[in-house]
Amino acid sequence: MGWDSRTAMTVTTSKPVPGGGARPPRGRPAGPELRPAPNVLVPGLVAAAWAVGAGLVAFAVPVLLAWASDGRSGAGAAEATRTAGQLWLLAHGTPLALSGGTVGLAPLGLVALPLMLLYRAGRHGARTVGVGSFKDSGLLLLATALPYALAAATVAALAATKAVRPEAPRALLGALLVAALGAGSGIVREAGVLRSTRLPDRVRVLARATAASVGVLLAGGALVVGISLAVHGGRATTLAGASDPGLVGGLGLLVLGLSLVPNAAVWGLSFATGPGFAVGVGTSVGPLSIVLGPVPAFPLLAALPGGDVSVWVGGLLLLIPLGAGVVGGLLVASRLSGSAGRAALEACAVGPCAGVATALLCLLSGGPLGSARLAAVGPSPWRVGLAVLVEVAAPAAAAAAIATHRRT
Repeated sequence: MGWDSRTAMTVTTSKPVPGGGARPPRGRPAGPELRPAPNVLVPGLVAAAWAVGAGLVAFAVPVLLAWASDGRSGAGAAEATRTAGQLWLLAHGTPLALSGGTVGLAPLGLVALPLMLLYRAGRHGARTVGVGSFKDSGLLLLATALPYALAAATVAALAATKAVRPEAPRALLGALLVAALGAGSGIVREAGVLRSTRLPDRVRVLARATAASVGVLLAGGALVVGISLAVHGGRATTLAGASDPGLVGGLGLLVLGLSLVPNAAVWGLSFATGPGFAVGVGTSVGPLSIVLGPVPAFPLLAALPGGDVSVWVGGLLLLIPLGAGVVGGLLVASRLSGSAGRAALEACAVGPCAGVATALLCLLSGGPLGSARLAAVGPSPWRVGLAVLVEVAAPAAAAAAIATHRRT
């Protein structure tokens, strides 16, 4: 049989590679194929532009309707539009510098609107790109948050007037943080990266117990404010009609009051836990002592106590942090196994976590309201955080230990 060159070529190319396996074909890389990084620039820009546009429109529509309906207003359409932009910036934590001071107290109800819009934009962007990892999620978040923050700085420059001047650097930082929280949660939720990540069971249980404890604290704070407002309902009605706001102004007061309900819940939480809150420099509103001066004629402030709180009311208020700790401790005991001492130690960590969370809420719920007299409004974050740490940790540890002992 003769030697065929084609046979020699076939034998040579199919010769096994030393170490086992066939030689890979030329032009094709060996090993698993690498998935190329998705193009997140355009989807991120679209998501940011949609969130900015929808947010500005949502704030502009009621402002322009109120301006058009108020015949007494001497402002023009451009000034009304700038007011809408200023409110949008305030919802991102941007202080507004006035001639008589600074307004930096952001109604948390208004903050919820851009957060929801960014959450939806983040989910849509993640669905469009098809992200499936933390790296892709981070790239899309950067492509969304940075343009959003730059747009906020631009709005701050355009919305500035002689009377109201938004702080552009704070607008940039505040919008960046809001976008990171809103769009980031939507991207991570749509990508499902948290479900595929194996977090330790203790971390998951601690996070759920902390969330439940903080939820109980906020619900208790809202209940305290609601009861006090119902008791002083006549005063609230008098304050609402004192300035003769009319139909449009009355609706504006209602919307502003509703947007401040989350702030009021945090202030009620601080009142129930002991440190209380301030409604101006040198004031203090707490269960142990109440020192008040002149306050703004705003209907929601009618819930402020008219005098010192009785001892039995202060005792009832302590049931709120006590209940929050018990709920957190029972959740820890029901999800983790071990001895009663180990369960108490695990549940005791709910106190510091809840303290940090409530301190952040107090920081977000307060701020200056203009003049030097109202430069300090809201609770003290570190005082409330420390009080919550102590008042939640002890009942949480006790509840977890008792529940574990009874189970074993």
